[in-house]
Amino acid sequence: MVTVPPDLPVVRELSRNPEARRWLAALPGLIDEVRDRFGLTLGAALDGGSCSWVAPATLPDGTPAIVKIGWPHREMYAEPAALRLWAGRGAVRLLGHDPGRHALILQRCDPGGRLADDARPASERLRVGAGLLRLLWSAGLPEASPADPIESLVDVTADWADLVEERMARLRPGYDPGLVAEGARLLHDLPASAPHEVVVHGDFNPGNILATGGGWLAIDPKPMIGDPAYDLWPLLDQVDDPYAYPDPARILRDRIALLAGELDLDPARIAAWCVARKVESALWAAHHGRPAEGTAQLHGAHILARLA
Repeated sequence: MVTVPPDLPVVRELSRNPEARRWLAALPGLIDEVRDRFGLTLGAALDGGSCSWVAPATLPDGTPAIVKIGWPHREMYAEPAALRLWAGRGAVRLLGHDPGRHALILQRCDPGGRLADDARPASERLRVGAGLLRLLWSAGLPEASPADPIESLVDVTADWADLVEERMARLRPGYDPGLVAEGARLLHDLPASAPHEVVVHGDFNPGNILATGGGWLAIDPKPMIGDPAYDLWPLLDQVDDPYAYPDPARILRDRIALLAGELDLDPARIAAWCVARKVESALWAAHHGRPAEGTAQLHGAHILARLA
């Protein structure tokens, strides 16, 4: 069995990154080492994320699992700490961890269908997501641990704001400078004014919510400690395409109102976070040579700015 097929998303994406190519070259050996350490029986690699190798596995006692080996980067370091905190309430359980190899052994979701592909109306899927977020946020904050830290949203988005400004000045992508400046300001100001803090999932999109038995669990967190309203943009923006409707502003307003009501949050704050995250995504896209994607993100940010 070829453990790292060349058409995997992680291979396609990281092959473009000079800093990641050495890790990719070492990946087959890492897979063997993780397999041997945990006594895993491995299945074929899944067509999964762009920064990790993922495959189904079986533990020596017959327990079905998922093995995930990540390319070391800032967003992935806190995943095991958050999964330990959540302990299966709203997210998959952590069954094993090899910190040296950045490998996680995770609960396998069965049947594993994504909320993104569920046939129910968008409003019902939004309520599913809100219910999971309530569980995740209810876990509280972990005790500070130098060995297992979770970064502050304040620190992360301050760095993002600086990147937005640097990329805008360097690339001159033709984006609305006022809207970009507002996005950078929000990335600085919103975390510092949070009414309370939780461990946010960080990438709570409908593709990261999987069916298991009669319920749903979140996977692939990029956790930080900060404003819960940060978490909602991927869910309301990707449950389907709100910009394909004749009146996207109404669709977005209704979705924000629904989530604000379900989670007892300020709708204007949710909308402001959507603007901030869309602006950051637009400049990320421009930096990575995807100008059309960035233009689409700014179009959405214009609409959401009127709701903030």
